Amino acid sequence: SDYQEQGEQIDPAKLFGAKSKDALKVDKHNHPLPEAKAGKALVVVVCPALAARYAGRGNQFKLHANDRVIAVNKQGTYSFAYLDPGKYRLVSQSENAYGFEMEVAAGKSYYFLQNTFGGVLKNDTSLSRHSPELVMYLLNGSYYSDWKPK
Repeated sequence: SDYQEQGEQIDPAKLFGAKSKDALKVDKHNHPLPEAKAGKALVVVVCPALAARYAGRGNQFKLHANDRVIAVNKQGTYSFAYLDPGKYRLVSQSENAYGFEMEVAAGKSYYFLQNTFGGVLKNDTSLSRHSPELVMYLLNGSYYSDWKPK
C-alpha cells in the first residue's frame, strides 16, 4: 500500500535521546483522542500488545523525531504528538532502533504502529505507517500513555 514506508535498523547508541529516562503512567481512565491542529502535523502511534496480559507492562518503546523523544509507549498503549512541518527521521527504539525519514505537512495526520517482537523479556521494535482506520481501531482498545521526561 502507499502507507508502507521502508525502514532500516539504526544503532540505538546514535540516538540523542536513547538513554533518556521517561516517567510513564498507564492511564486506564482517561482516553484522550488525537485531533488535528492547524499549522502542525499530528503523529499518532499505537504499540499493540502481543497478548492482553502484557498490556501496560514491560519495556518502554520510545518514538524519536530527529533528536527528541515525542512519544513513549508500552505494549497496549498509545500516544500522540504534534510536529512542525518538515522532514524528520522517525525512529522507534527499545533495545534496538528502527525507523525511516519522511516529510510531514501542516494540518495532516500520520498514523503508526510500534510493533514489538519477542514477548516481555526481549523487546525489539519496528515502526510502520498504516491507515487511520487500522491505527484508530487499535487505539480504541489501548490505554493512554501519560508520559513525561523524568
